[in-house]
Amino acid sequence: MQNRLFLFSLCFALSGFLLGDAAAPELAPLQSTMTAFLVEQDAEGKERLSEVSQVKPGQLIEYALAYNNISDRDLTEVSIIGPIPPNTQYLAGSAQPSKDAIPEFSIDNAVTFQPEPVKYKVRLPDGSEEEKVATADMYTQVRWKISSLNAGEKLTLKYRVQVR
Repeated sequence: MQNRLFLFSLCFALSGFLLGDAAAPELAPLQSTMTAFLVEQDAEGKERLSEVSQVKPGQLIEYALAYNNISDRDLTEVSIIGPIPPNTQYLAGSAQPSKDAIPEFSIDNAVTFQPEPVKYKVRLPDGSEEEKVATADMYTQVRWKISSLNAGEKLTLKYRVQVR
């Protein structure tokens, strides 16, 4: 089964560039790459990561989102969003806080984000609403809102998904 890992990697790699005039493209101050790693255990039971572009059902994948502020100024209010591709499920607890940001999750394709537990409302037949807690298989994106990224600073954020 071919997954969309390559497409996501390409989109994230390209998201680090901002086109200026047609004659001379400018580099954006924030460059990014996204790399997918297959998580396996070696004979001693230690985790081993290897870069992967195609996946199979049942495999555990770790995404690494690398960001580099290549400018000479601090960047503020940086929002970093990682996809949870179709046919995968977020591995609960795998996205860790970083700097001053806690991971937030979307269940509506990046329209809204909430820290865990992610809650949503359903309308009942009688017209009333009931609040429910989303399960990790409902997550579509993970986001970190970083208040500032200093000039020259590099940041890597990681999270894992299970391929269905």
